[in-house]
Amino acid sequence: MTYILGLTGGIATGKSTVSHIFKNSNVPVIDADIIARQVVEPKSETLKMIINEFGEKYLMENGALNRKKLGKLVFNDGAALEKLNGVIHPAIRKEILTQIQFQKKLGSPVIVLDMPLLFEQNYQIICDAVMVVFVPETTQLKRLINRDGLTSDEAQLRIKAQWPIQKKKDLADFVIDNSTTVAVTRGQVLNWLSNQNND
Repeated sequence: MTYILGLTGGIATGKSTVSHIFKNSNVPVIDADIIARQVVEPKSETLKMIINEFGEKYLMENGALNRKKLGKLVFNDGAALEKLNGVIHPAIRKEILTQIQFQKKLGSPVIVLDMPLLFEQNYQIICDAVMVVFVPETTQLKRLINRDGLTSDEAQLRIKAQWPIQKKKDLADFVIDNSTTVAVTRGQVLNWLSNQNND
């Protein structure tokens, strides 16, 4: 029986760090961000649908999606974000389910579904449990400003595009506190894996 662990958090809470710890422990990780990039590669059906919806001004010269330009639009326009999600999410969902089936056939005991908008997109229903990577909101804001070179206002807009991290923490089956060091975070993840392997 394959155990599906949903892994989520807020932007800049350290979910990628935890994802890498799982990968380095030979646990298969299905990364929704990578899938989201794959489904909009040049000449893909999803990219054609996005350009039909938003216009060719969101294409770069090489035929790739100008993610930064489109990101600026959707982070400031709820209706545009909803429209974009309506195009992208069915394609992402299909690929996620395909990859889960593939890992199940391989007999993987644990699969991690790494997804920033896991709760927002209702993916917890396909998971056996959900792990949330948590830091306090003040730490989250500081890390996002430093990581992406954003102003405080820009960073707050990005954070508000997702559910509050406290709400995700309250819904989690497992919480990884990533507010100190990577070593402490790694210890929590390996401890969870060890308990999982003993069940």
